[in-house]
This record gives sequence, structure tokens and C-alpha cells, in this order.
Amino acid sequence: MPTPEVLNLAYPCHYHAYAAPKSAITRLLLSLARRRTAARLAASLPSGAGVFDIGCSTGLLLEAIGKRRPARLFGVEYKPQAAEAARRRGISCQTGELEDADVEPASMDLAILHHVLEHVREPVETLRRTASILKPGARLVGELPNLDSWDARLFGRYWGGGHAPRHLWHFTPATLEAALRHAGFDDIVIRPALHTGHWALSIQHALRRGRVDCAGLTAGRTWYYPLLLLLTVPVNAVQATVHKTGIMCFEARRTP
Repeated sequence: MPTPEVLNLAYPCHYHAYAAPKSAITRLLLSLARRRTAARLAASLPSGAGVFDIGCSTGLLLEAIGKRRPARLFGVEYKPQAAEAARRRGISCQTGELEDADVEPASMDLAILHHVLEHVREPVETLRRTASILKPGARLVGELPNLDSWDARLFGRYWGGGHAPRHLWHFTPATLEAALRHAGFDDIVIRPALHTGHWALSIQHALRRGRVDCAGLTAGRTWYYPLLLLLTVPVNAVQATVHKTGIMCFEARRTP
């Protein structure tokens, strides 16, 4: 298990979760996905709902939700610079990890865990803590890599969802469901996500295998990474029909 000091080095300010992509194609795809997610989440929220985004980065998703539905927007973010950017967007964001956050129990209508569980040291404890801040029957939504995917099996050590040493755990739909139930959630729905990022990274890693230099990389991506995002859309669509995509979405409710 990496030490906190090592992990801090693995999250520089140009890490893709904090910095805007230089590629217009990547920016467009991310913006479309964020707007679609925000619209879906906002549509099911009552006015004035409490929304808590765990690992909220710079607050873009919370901001997009707030533009569609009047809501109380809260977050917690590990990286101080990203947390400050979220606060500048009007979000009540604490710096640190969820376990250290000051949140009133049973106060939130929605919690978001987008690409967080794979990063934390104790994922079940993180889920338990998340359950504790939700109102009984309130929802948790999130995304994370799917180890039981075609791309994970095909590329192995070069799989784009590996992200060592940042990703400390990997889940399949079955192990994710077990973790959620163990932490106090039910009404669990796990579905494939249409997202080609892991295909693009996997191909890039395979083509660059054996190279340890960063020449030609921008925030870990090559110049042809955006093209791979587009070219692998048909494969990702086929994967989705059999629930074998590299990223899975999940929804669950806190057990009343």
C-alpha cells in the first residue's frame, strides 16, 4: 500500500481530474458527459436538496447541478488547490478526505462518488461514512472502473483503468454490489457507462510499452489520445450491450 507521501506525488496539479484538457475533442466529450449527468441528477432532486460530492475536484459537476436545480452544494476534496477552485464556484467545499469532513449526519439528499472508491484506502468504510451523511432512503450515485471488462482482460497490465499507484482497489459488478450492501445500501443498480477513456489509454500504454520517458506526453496523454477516444466509440457501444464496459455506473439508496 503506498504511503500518503507517495500518493501525494501521484496527484500533481496537472492530474487530469484537476486540469482542463488541452485537446478540444476531450474537452467537448467531458463537457457533454458532465451536462448529461448533471441534468439526470438534477431532475430527480427536490428544490433546496442537499448534494454532497465526495472528491469533488474543482466543483464543475456540482456547479452544473446547481444551474439546473436550486440546491445546497457541498463537497470534500483531497487537493487543496482544487478545493479552493470549487469554493470560488460558490460550493461549500472542505479540504481533505471524507473521514475528516464535518458533515451533519443524515442531512443530505444525494451523495456522489465519481471515481473515488478505487482511490481510497478503505472503500467499505468510505461507503459507510457516506451512508451516515445521507437521509434514510436518500441516493448515492457514482462511477468507477470495471475489472470485469473486455478492455481489462485484453490489455492486462496495460489496461487504462489500472492507474497505479492511484487506484488502490479494483471492483467488478459483483464485488461492488457486495461492498454497497455491506455498508448499508439497497436498491442497487449497476450499469455500463459509455466512456472510451480506458480504451484510449490502454492502446496508448500498449504502443508505448517499455518506454519510461514522458516525451510527447501532456498530463500523461499522447497527441493521438483524443483520436482514440473517438475511434473506440463503436467498440464501447457493443461492450455496453453485454455490460462489459471499462467503467460502470452505480446507484443505491441508504437503507431506511
